[in-house]
Amino acid sequence: MKKTIFGTFSALTLLAVMMVSCGGASTPKTSLKNSVDSVSYAYGVSMADQGLVQFLEQSGVLQNTTNIEYDYQMRMAAADSTQKEVLQKELDAKVDSVNKLNAPKLNEFIKGMTEAMDLEEKSPYANGLSIGVQFSQQMLPQFSEMLFGADSTKKVNRDQVIAGLISTLKNQELAISKLDANGLIESTAQKAQAEAQALQEEDLKAQYQESIDAGDAFMAENAKKEGVVTLPSGLQYEIIRAGNGAIPADTDQVKVHYHGTLIDGTVFDSSVDRGEPATFGVTQVIPGWTEALQLMPVGSKWRLVVPYDLAYGSADRGEIKPFSNLIFDVELIGIEK
Repeated sequence: MKKTIFGTFSALTLLAVMMVSCGGASTPKTSLKNSVDSVSYAYGVSMADQGLVQFLEQSGVLQNTTNIEYDYQMRMAAADSTQKEVLQKELDAKVDSVNKLNAPKLNEFIKGMTEAMDLEEKSPYANGLSIGVQFSQQMLPQFSEMLFGADSTKKVNRDQVIAGLISTLKNQELAISKLDANGLIESTAQKAQAEAQALQEEDLKAQYQESIDAGDAFMAENAKKEGVVTLPSGLQYEIIRAGNGAIPADTDQVKVHYHGTLIDGTVFDSSVDRGEPATFGVTQVIPGWTEALQLMPVGSKWRLVVPYDLAYGSADRGEIKPFSNLIFDVELIGIEK
């Protein structure tokens, strides 16, 4: 992608430009008295042409005339001289109409831009302007979205943000200490994230309700089978072969052979089929495995039926769709040292 001159400007500078007070604007008189004037003018043209126009269009400051001009250029290319003259007048009239619509907002932008450019680069006002823009257009909207998600009826209280900020800068007594402020933000954000995830999961559950019901029915029937044990967590196991070796602890590494299927018999993973046992930590697997491994003596082979909340939950893992209950035949070969 071509790197434009405008693209080299910092977003901070551009946003600061947009925050200065509004009003009328006039274009400085063009006067190319020397080479510096000429290159300066050329730089202004290039900066506008290579990005600023597009930015202002995206921001709603300018209405695009490119499509209009392109349409008429195509039509004029196939017209005779008389038609071209008529089409040119139509084009000029339409562009002029768009220019008049653009003028009020564009004048506000130009006034803000020229006033911002007149500020001393490192003046406190210029710095405050830049930071204020970041707060207004980036940080506060992002913070509101983090706390309230897509609920557009809720937003962060701007006045209280400013009150806390200024009180801290002026070393005034704070209503919430700096330490407590950080903790409150973190806990509130975590709560908001958890609530958002819960809502997303509920929506996803509604989409997969038929699959969930089928999984629940399967486990209810499986629980009735002779030899099947249902643990308080919901995990079910059946001893295919009893072992008499040591039982792994949560800190151990184990070597196992396993064969994993969905409740419809679809194989999604199998060390048996690969012909190579797997080695991993007891706590490095899904919760259903972690629980079962700490009950199995070495030498055992168990069949596990793992409910989705002890497997991959709402995650979509390809063949393993959200809220899938899983079946594993697990042979605990040994504890690795």
